[in-house]
Amino acid sequence: MTIRTLLATGAAALAFATPALAAEYTITASADYSGPFADVMPDAMAGLNAIVDYWNAEVGEGLGVEVDLKIYDMRYDSAVVARTWPSILASDKPVMHLGFGSPDLVTLMGRLPQDKVPMLLGTAMVGLVWKPDGWHFSIRPTYSHEFAGLFNHLAEGRDGPLKIAAISTQNQAGFVDQVNGVKALADQDPGRFVITSTQWAETAPVSLTAQVRAALADTPDVLLIGGTTAQVVAATKAMDELGTRIPIVTSTHNGLSEVSKGIALENLEGFYSAFSFAAPEKQDLPLRDVFEAHKSDGGWGTITAQASAQAILALRVLERAVADVGADNVTGQAMYDALLAHDYSEAELLGGLPSLDFDNSAPFPIGALKATAEVVKDGVITTVQSDWFDVPQIEKW
Repeated sequence: MTIRTLLATGAAALAFATPALAAEYTITASADYSGPFADVMPDAMAGLNAIVDYWNAEVGEGLGVEVDLKIYDMRYDSAVVARTWPSILASDKPVMHLGFGSPDLVTLMGRLPQDKVPMLLGTAMVGLVWKPDGWHFSIRPTYSHEFAGLFNHLAEGRDGPLKIAAISTQNQAGFVDQVNGVKALADQDPGRFVITSTQWAETAPVSLTAQVRAALADTPDVLLIGGTTAQVVAATKAMDELGTRIPIVTSTHNGLSEVSKGIALENLEGFYSAFSFAAPEKQDLPLRDVFEAHKSDGGWGTITAQASAQAILALRVLERAVADVGADNVTGQAMYDALLAHDYSEAELLGGLPSLDFDNSAPFPIGALKATAEVVKDGVITTVQSDWFDVPQIEKW
């Protein structure tokens, strides 16, 4: 046997013995290690990393696909996003980008259709970007939809409409939009919901006693504060000064865990946080089990649950894209097409999200939207109920 034959035979045997190399795809993500969300960012990124590690080991290996997650510190700053994105496109060629919030949205939404990279956010949307044919999507509907799910639950069995007062910030368009969406809900169904007043405040107020006094004059049932943690803390202290208390309804970014860093939970009894991914303390939550089994750092909580839900949806979209075009042919276009062409069940999303369906009419899920909420009960944060709330349909405002 010649040397050439021996070499050829050895190469053939090696090729037979060595598994085919996996197709590797990059998913990029925005982080904020030096801006307003720096304190929770390690947990958020731990969620992304753990779910990607799970998927590579448990799913991707069988598909012949591996995901390389690359995280960039965007500092929650539009200028940093704008400066960094071209190099991400050139060097990473991502098939999807996981955005973190408004800086990603306002900077990238106009160029994503040309770049052919879909972006998936974990934060809720606002009506201001409720436009068709975008490549920006969220795992969640608008903040107003999430609040509407809780308000719909609280209105059940009442004599008369649920009376809602709001405190917001007039020079922050996203915060104003939250209130406008809830006003649209009340306008559609005045027999169930009434907005008694909206009081305007600074994002970091020294005192809200005057605004809270004015809001409570109309005897509302709940006080909606979807803006900042500082506003919730100031409103709670104002109610203490006024010797009265009604429940405050918050979102996730200014929710119960964050407020409890400044005010003891026993003083937040009956307060709510509304959102549309599974509450972190929900019983029988496979997503939490997967995180705990695959995490290398970080702790489980609201921001981790949000990031983990964002990651599992992105990876399920990749699975659909692989099934549609083949393991070696996935592009940003294929990911966009897969997101819109398929439904995603609660079971395959590991319970972290309700079943989801997307189309090109809105940058968030369509159809029968769902939400959930936490509440402080007996000094402990717990889920309001184990099942999802139905979210009323709200006409575009």
